[in-house]
Amino acid sequence: MSGNKFLLVILLSVFFSEDAFSQFIMPDTIPDQDIEEVVVVAKLPELEIKADKMTYHLEASVVRKQGSLYEVLETLPGIVVNKDGTIYMNGKSGVNVLIDGKSTYLSGQELVNLLKSTPASTADKIDLITHPSARYDASGNSGLIDIHTKKIKLQGLNLSVNGGISQGIRSKGNGSISLNRRNGKFNFYLTYSLYQGNDQHDLEINRLYSEELTGLSSELKLYQDSYSESPYVSHYYRTGVDFYLSPRTTIGVSTNGNLFHGENEGDMNSSFSLCPQNVPDSTAHTLNLNDRHRRNFSGGITLTHRFDSTGKVLDASFDYLNVHSDEDQFIYNSFRNLSNQTERQDSLRGDIKGNIHLYAGQINLKLPFENDWILNLGAKSSYVSIDNDALYANREQDTWIGDDNFTQGFSYKENINAAYVEGNARFGQLSVQAGLRLEHTRYKGRQTSASCDSSFSAHSIDLFPTVLMEYPLGKGKVSLFYGKRINRPNYGDLNPSAYIFDNYTYERGNTLLKPEKTDNIEVSYAFKDLFKAGFLFSYTSKAIVKSYIVEENKRVFITPLNLTRAISLGPRVNTGVLSLASFWNLNANAAFIYNRYQWSEELSNKVNEDCTWIAGLNNQFSFGKGWSAELSGSYNGKMAAGQATLSPVWQVNCGIQKKVLKDKATVGLFARDIFHSYRYNMELAVPGQRAFTKERYDNTLVGISFSWRFSKGYETKDSGRKSDIDQSKRINL
Repeated sequence: MSGNKFLLVILLSVFFSEDAFSQFIMPDTIPDQDIEEVVVVAKLPELEIKADKMTYHLEASVVRKQGSLYEVLETLPGIVVNKDGTIYMNGKSGVNVLIDGKSTYLSGQELVNLLKSTPASTADKIDLITHPSARYDASGNSGLIDIHTKKIKLQGLNLSVNGGISQGIRSKGNGSISLNRRNGKFNFYLTYSLYQGNDQHDLEINRLYSEELTGLSSELKLYQDSYSESPYVSHYYRTGVDFYLSPRTTIGVSTNGNLFHGENEGDMNSSFSLCPQNVPDSTAHTLNLNDRHRRNFSGGITLTHRFDSTGKVLDASFDYLNVHSDEDQFIYNSFRNLSNQTERQDSLRGDIKGNIHLYAGQINLKLPFENDWILNLGAKSSYVSIDNDALYANREQDTWIGDDNFTQGFSYKENINAAYVEGNARFGQLSVQAGLRLEHTRYKGRQTSASCDSSFSAHSIDLFPTVLMEYPLGKGKVSLFYGKRINRPNYGDLNPSAYIFDNYTYERGNTLLKPEKTDNIEVSYAFKDLFKAGFLFSYTSKAIVKSYIVEENKRVFITPLNLTRAISLGPRVNTGVLSLASFWNLNANAAFIYNRYQWSEELSNKVNEDCTWIAGLNNQFSFGKGWSAELSGSYNGKMAAGQATLSPVWQVNCGIQKKVLKDKATVGLFARDIFHSYRYNMELAVPGQRAFTKERYDNTLVGISFSWRFSKGYETKDSGRKSDIDQSKRINL
């Protein structure tokens, strides 16, 4: 929805009567239907706490239903989202993102693009799953984030329109329309959204090179100051149809996709100086231009059959995913001496293309028995094929000459076959959920360049047990969880093709990476729905982190490496929705997590460790006559992340909304990151270099939103259709 149309809708809702506005939006082209049933829906709590997860209902929040899913995740307590797509949950990385129980199959920048392209208005709730069962794929060592889209159960026609504009340093806008038509045995749905904006990025880097690396009498300082703007436009669509063959059998076909186009224009100024004089003796200027196109498409078919009324259910599904990326890059460098005279100029261009095809099929069977015993069985197979080419060339006079140092090709194929068994049983007051998942992984890859043509392959068989036990204690329950997880390298981390940021920084994957494996244990106590307190411990072998290597030419080479081990432990507390007054509800969370990373470096053991405070507070206010407001804040303290240490980040958000048009529409005002405090700062100490970075994004926004719903129909029973293809693919071209 354009900004002008959006403002027109708001003006009409304010200055005209509700009936007149309804006639303007939806004239009497649809015959009136009798409402056969009236359903009274209780007010949803903003947060639900269970033994294995926490559920946030977006419709119950004023702020979290605005903008994109990316912006929603940034506001969830205990969640930190970096711009490169790395997600931390409760102080740990290795999080997988699902949508409706299905993996997004994306990571890194591809995941960021998808989350930014999907409006928050399409989501119903978000589960933060800290204790995944054996039914889920074993990937994701710190947990899962499952985003559930809205499901409309009304017979007849249902239409919803959402839009919003926000203003920071640059403006952003989004609009979406969702249509659902359910008639007899068919249910058709369609969603389209447009997200458009301009990201701003400020970056400062201070690098101190040691005397041993440079051969100089003192440390050499490189100071870099960068500014970039990235306009983008993204189209997201989702469509499908459900066919109810019988009251017990449903077939569904669905497709969704994302078309993304983004540009980046960045300038970086670099200056060298000797310490402690700190007087620049040479400078460099880098112009970096990028033109990116991304196209994601996925489609699938599902079958759900209920055998009888006892709960015996069979569901099966097959999914296909294609991701295509195309990026043109141009880098221009100019170097000046102390007299500000240009000594050298060079230009580099890159043509980076990638294509991924993925196929996944799964079948699940649920068998209930007497005494509330349940047996779940399932199997799954997935196959992925990747091709990536990075072509670089240097400009020499008026001719472009291929750069053999960076030009590379990469192909990769992977097959994972899995089977699981899981049982739910009750022994007196003790309830037990125990499962075992087996995964067989085979992969092979090939790297081609002017200097080498190498291949690699491997296969493994792994078992992943999970156990969750609950026992009543007083008015609450005490629980014990154990689970083994794996975090496989994403495909971008395996891809050895280089990506050049500037003349002193580039990144490439590592074909020698091994999966990291984690053992998670947590003991917790939940008192009714009021609070849950627990103590967690996790041990990770071969932890995968981004590492920084300084080469002799002072260029920093970023690549993922396996560290020796990582340990995370500490207490955490979450409250449910606490009613402090008739108009005021509150929920809070807090954690104190100790992270310790260990690795070998120059024939000695290195350690990076820190204790991280994590806290969140959300206040909701209801004033009557359709008015409501929200004030929330979150804090994530200093955190060890492999070789790097991340500085604290915090933010405060607020919003107010008013229901209009007989409660069918809502107008809202919101503000995110009010104090412009959500910044990314990092400290780094590696052989030959110490570095300090400061990043600032255009996170502080003030916006206005509008949503409207139209329904002609009556409530029906849920078909019970679910889809749980959970294989976590790590796509990051």
